[in-house]
Formats: sequence, structure tokens, C-alpha cells
Amino acid sequence: MRVLLVSANREQIPDPIFPLGLAYIAAATRNRGHTLDLVDLCFERHPLENLRRRIGMFQPDVIGLSLRNIDNAAYPRTVDYLESHRQLITAIHAASDAPVVLGGSGFSIVPQAYMEALGGDWGIRGEGEQAFVQLLDALEHGWNPASIAGVVLPPGMPAAPNGCLPPSPPAPTWSSGLRPARKLFDYARYVRRGGMGNVQTKRGCVFKCNYCTYPLLEGNRFRARTAEDVVDELDSLMREYGPHPVFFVDSILNFPRGHAEAICEEILHRSLKVRWSCYATPVKLDRNQARLMARAGCEGIELGTDAVDDGQLERLGKSFDAGIAERANRYCMEAGLKVCQTLIFGAPGETRQSIRTTCKALQRMNPTAVVAMTGVRLYPGTPLSQSLIDAGRIAAGDVGLFPAFYVEPAIEDFLPDYLRKQAVEAGNWVLPGLAAPILPRSQRLLRYLGVSGPLWRLLHKPWMQKLNRSRFRKPITSWGVPNQKRKVV
Repeated sequence: MRVLLVSANREQIPDPIFPLGLAYIAAATRNRGHTLDLVDLCFERHPLENLRRRIGMFQPDVIGLSLRNIDNAAYPRTVDYLESHRQLITAIHAASDAPVVLGGSGFSIVPQAYMEALGGDWGIRGEGEQAFVQLLDALEHGWNPASIAGVVLPPGMPAAPNGCLPPSPPAPTWSSGLRPARKLFDYARYVRRGGMGNVQTKRGCVFKCNYCTYPLLEGNRFRARTAEDVVDELDSLMREYGPHPVFFVDSILNFPRGHAEAICEEILHRSLKVRWSCYATPVKLDRNQARLMARAGCEGIELGTDAVDDGQLERLGKSFDAGIAERANRYCMEAGLKVCQTLIFGAPGETRQSIRTTCKALQRMNPTAVVAMTGVRLYPGTPLSQSLIDAGRIAAGDVGLFPAFYVEPAIEDFLPDYLRKQAVEAGNWVLPGLAAPILPRSQRLLRYLGVSGPLWRLLHKPWMQKLNRSRFRKPITSWGVPNQKRKVV
């Protein structure tokens, strides 16, 4: 079959992100023997025109549309991508009668709602390396694909009984030697414009953060690649594209114990020169782990701490207390790693005292940067959303197609200006919901000048702190103009 894959993501702030998931789907599709073409809309100046032109030239039998995000997850500066996705579907249908298969992490969060809103013919929820190629097999041979695990049916179509699809040989999975088809994309441009490439070493998450979608998307158990396989890929990237920083996109890299250590030891064993950064958890992050990561080329860690107040950590479902969070920060800083603390303010149970406790702890910890979200994004199926529904604090219909955020009523008037003052005082805070993290022109200039890696690492520099403070000088007295395409509950 002639298969056209489309990457819909056009967000470039704070950086354009290489579509790694779709690159895996492309590799699996090509390996199954299908004729493949790919359209990446990230850098297109006229995306709809280019998409229609490419469809007309390729004449696909099936079109796969990957939706990485459904919004920017920031409040109140919320950007909802639904309308732009509608425009893409309209352009596709105008140019081709081929069935459209929706997928990607964004689609997988609200699959049925997006199927109805966009009029998709089929959908793939969750990992697609096997499900998508099995769906292609079914469409090619006229079989009913409704029983394929992960396939989302169009509205009104009844589920099919088991056994309606003849068995097919298993497709390679992302962890069984399948390499993402980076050469079908302009990977070098992502490295140049985004400052880094990306690699995935495992999927799934065992932690129980009650707002998080990782367990829904990837499962609640870790499924890891071997250290040798991961470092083989790193080595190949350095050889093919030249030395460049890499971000490990795992939900967290440093857990379970032994996984990150094995990768670091393999990097050191091969004397591979690679700079990298990652998401990490304070759980079990000790001096030895921090030092080993630094020796193996780690230059920055984004710690998903969320709060540094014991009561709020418990309410968020975190697996550590404030003392552990502070120690992990200290161990990383002592090892020479730059640390970005990521936080969520305004979740259920938040008080003025818990906010002050977290901010005082951050002053003691003195990380390289702080990224603080105002309000917690609510997603269907998460324990937090369900608990609020069960308690009658929100309605089930509040969480769905449009972005929904929860801000604890008791601190709603207090929070925005208090965080602004913290940002002015510290100079290294980023408040994505209250001010743009970086101007597009500034981002492009820094990358043009050769600044690579995560841009938050620059926030330890006095000149950057001075520039950053200037964005928060004006008092914040409200949450901004209401947006009917988002809900505050």
C-alpha cells in the first residue's frame, strides 16, 4: 500500500521537537513492505498548501496523521490545537479519498472525542508500531480491523467479535531492534533549530502521580531497552550527524536503579563523547548516581519535583517527601549537573502556606532554573480527574475535548502575583502560564549563535537573569482574558 504519514506538530517554543514516535511508526511501516512518504509540517511556511500538493503527488491509499499534543498545557496562556488539526483534516479530505488514521500521544489522551471532532476514519491509541501495520494489513486485504488491540473505531461502528482478523506475524517493537527512521525527516534541522536530538530508552511508568498520563499512554510498568542497544543508537547518531546533545525522552531516566547506571557505564566503557540531558525523579537519586551521570556526559537534569511541601506532595501522589527532593537537588548540584526544578502550583489542597513552603525551599536549593506551572491540567482517566468527579467538585463533562485546568479556589487570587514576585526576585524562574518562556526571535538567535542543549541552562548567567526578570516587572492582578476553549474548574 501507498502510505503517507503526516506530522502535525508545529509548536517551536521553547524548541521544535523531533517527532520520534512517528519516526518509529515510519520504520515499522517501511519494514512491513509498504511504499512510504512523509510530510513533516513543523517548519513549513504554508503547511496546508504543501500538504495538499504532496498528497496530490503521492496519491496515498492510507494517510496517517500524528497529533503529538492537543494543547500547550499552560494556564492561562492556553493554546488549543484543535482548530489547526481540523484545518489539516479538511485539507486532507479535499485532496484525497484515502482513509485517515489518527494517532500520536495527543490523540491517545482523548481518542473518542477527537475521532468525533475531526471525523477520522480510524485511530490508534497508544503505541502504534504493531497496531498501525496490522491495521494496514487489514485495510489492504479487506479484513475487519476492529479487534486489533489499540485500534479506535469510527463513531457508530460496533466492535467486532474476536477472531475476525487473521493472525499476522508480529511486527518489531520499538524495544526489539527497531530504529526510528530519522532519515525520512530533516533530523539535522531539528538538532540545529532545537539544540538537541532525542532518544528513548524505556516506556511506561510505575509511579502514581495522580495527574499524569504516562501510565495511560505507555502502561504502568517499565519496559527498557538494553544499555548496549541504547548506546549503539547514540554512537550511530554521533557518527551520522556529528556531535550534538541528546535529550532522553523517557518519563524519567534514573529509575529503576541500575538502568541509567548501565547506560552511563556503557558510554564510559566506549569512551563515547556525548552531551545529554533527561527527566529524572528524586526517588533513589543519590550522590553516586549523580556523579556517574555527570561523568558520562549528562549536562542537565529536569527534576519532576512538583512541590517541596510534604502535604502537597502527598496530595499529588508523589513517591517522596520534601527532604528527599532537597537532597536530590543538592547531590546533582554537587556533581556539577545543572538542575531545572519543575513545579505545579494550584492543585487540589494547595494553600498559601504550602506555596510559601515550596518557594522557601527553592530559595535554599538554588537550582539552575525553575519552571512553575499555574494550575494543574486535567486529563480524562487520571486518578486526579476521577477523584474530583467522585467528590462532586467537577462534572465528568468538564474533562474532555477542550483544555481543562484546576486551580484551588482558596489560592486563586493569591497565586499569580505571588509567583511573579518569586520570579523577579530569583531571576531564573519560567512561568509558562503567565509569560511566554522565550520569544521566537530570541530562540532562533540563540540557536543560530550555536547555543545547544536545553535553554534553561542559561538562567544561571547574570545577564540572562536580568533579561528574564524584565518579563515579570509588571504586576499580575488577574488570570487574563477568559478563553472559551479552555475550562477552569
